[in-house]
Amino acid sequence: MFDSIRSRHRYIMPVLLFLIATPFVFFGAANYIPFMSSDSSIAKVGSERISQQDLEIAFRERLDQMSQMLGANFDARVFDTPQARAAILDSLLSDRALKQEAERSRVNVSARKLQDAIGSTAAFQQGGQFDYTIYKTLLAARGMTEDSFESRVREDLVRQTLLEGVSDSAVLPKTVADRLWQLQHEKRQIRQLALRPQDYLANVQISEDAVRADYEKNKARYMTPESVKAEYVVLRVEELASQITVPEGEIRAFYDHNPKRWGQAERRRASHILITAGSGASAPDKAQARKLAESVLAKLRSNPADFPRLVKEYSKDPGSASKGGDLGWFGRGMMVQPFEEAVFSMKDGETSGVVESDFGFHIIRVTGVEAARIKPYEDVKEQIQGELRLQAAQKRFSEMAEQFSNFVYEQADALKPAADKFKLQLQVVDGLTRRGQPPGDAAGVFTPAVIDAVFVPDSIEKKRNTKAIEIGANALVSVRVLEHRPQAPIPLEVVKQDIKASLERAAAADLARKAGQARLAELQKTPGDQGFDAPRWIGRDDPQQLPAPALASVMRLSPANLPAFVGVEASDGDYLVVQVLSARPADPPPTTGGTEATQDWLRQLSSDDEQGYVRALRQRLGARVVRSDLITSAKDEDKSE
Repeated sequence: MFDSIRSRHRYIMPVLLFLIATPFVFFGAANYIPFMSSDSSIAKVGSERISQQDLEIAFRERLDQMSQMLGANFDARVFDTPQARAAILDSLLSDRALKQEAERSRVNVSARKLQDAIGSTAAFQQGGQFDYTIYKTLLAARGMTEDSFESRVREDLVRQTLLEGVSDSAVLPKTVADRLWQLQHEKRQIRQLALRPQDYLANVQISEDAVRADYEKNKARYMTPESVKAEYVVLRVEELASQITVPEGEIRAFYDHNPKRWGQAERRRASHILITAGSGASAPDKAQARKLAESVLAKLRSNPADFPRLVKEYSKDPGSASKGGDLGWFGRGMMVQPFEEAVFSMKDGETSGVVESDFGFHIIRVTGVEAARIKPYEDVKEQIQGELRLQAAQKRFSEMAEQFSNFVYEQADALKPAADKFKLQLQVVDGLTRRGQPPGDAAGVFTPAVIDAVFVPDSIEKKRNTKAIEIGANALVSVRVLEHRPQAPIPLEVVKQDIKASLERAAAADLARKAGQARLAELQKTPGDQGFDAPRWIGRDDPQQLPAPALASVMRLSPANLPAFVGVEASDGDYLVVQVLSARPADPPPTTGGTEATQDWLRQLSSDDEQGYVRALRQRLGARVVRSDLITSAKDEDKSE
């Protein structure tokens, strides 16, 4: 609830945080995106066309976004696939359709709404308050102007406004919600008999001829992959930053000239008891909830030490109730207005009256006050040094990128001269394959585009440097093959035991399936319980490890046809015979649980409505892909060089 009662101006936060956390993806784009001719359109929406360059920019945006989210676990090759590019193109078609509809419908976003969205972004704040200096500094560091950034945010807010008009109109009738609850929570009593492949292994005999036949039939499966040993150098902003020394006087000057950045605004810590009337409550329900809140307040005033007990007994905030109502530390602008006004008007240890917000009725106790202060120079010196280094490194990168690209191309027979000239580490990777996972830190370097460049004849046969390839925002790599190992067959003797074990497992699974089907047919004629486990209740909301196909078969059975038997093959090779003994309808939904489930279904319905609306827009505007063969052409060009 701490998150849910914060300011509502955060629906656009993912967009804002992505834009400011990622070095600006269009920075130097003209230097890195291959030249596209004017007829390179790959899709169209209405009269607007989407080019290869548009797709490439959107794709790099997505890679940067995933890199920020996953950090060291990010592997660009997982996302750089034809399917991923097709999905991003599909998203572009939807975005352009929404943009055109917003323009046609004259949907506008007020300056105040734009200001609220940007001002409530934590990265632009100092001590909980928007700081214009931080805002300008972050945008400048990413190569963005205020106008370009605000235009982007405004576009996203317009799309959000357009879709909200659709999603807010979603209606879920009570009869439908009740039926969904019944389906979700109804139960079946079952018992299960599992016929396992391992129990039939003793009956399986695999001959030498069968092993050899499988080896010959599937030779492509038993090959050592083509691989290389290669050296590489990476020109990256972070490495350049480590080479830069910032004078003490420059750090001190930055501190002195930006005093607002080092201020920490007043913060408060509070606990609360939340009394709710439920979503869409009537006036009498709200009056009843207020009356209960006033009763709890009276109990608290008669015995202030009872706060933790009253929280546990009455608070409907699941996030804080288990912690004595504690909401932690927060500054201004982080809570809804009535709550904030109450907290910041009280002294440490003081308890409020009943405070009404959109979430219900609160009884608040302030448990800590931290006055505003200015951070000392020594506390922020390292932070300032890092920022100034990064700014200088980004400027240096833009100057060095073209030099690096030209150098590795012109001196194509070795990478050591480039490493020496640009003060970069010459690294080596061994066992790199076309599809294999590069070891260690190299995983983030060897993207599909880089691997494709490594395995072209010019790189393998002539051992020449690859061209400088972008592997993310402000990062370039060049690779040179040192040793090439072609694909080769693995001798039968090496893989014979593995083949035999695989054939044995397949044959045992087949025997288990046939035995299970025979037992099922027998039970359907003459029911019995030999070999079955103890009866248990299962349901869609509580499958108890019953495989999904078996659960679906069990829940489809009508209660009128029970008891009954069903048979299902499990993914691990087991064959399951399940006896469904009886059915039990769902219990009535609890007051809060039913409401929460209804809200979940309504959100899903709203999402479906939004998707349907966008599909209809695209159809009306004639959105379509006109050159699917060009979607992956950037990668194909790398292969052909």
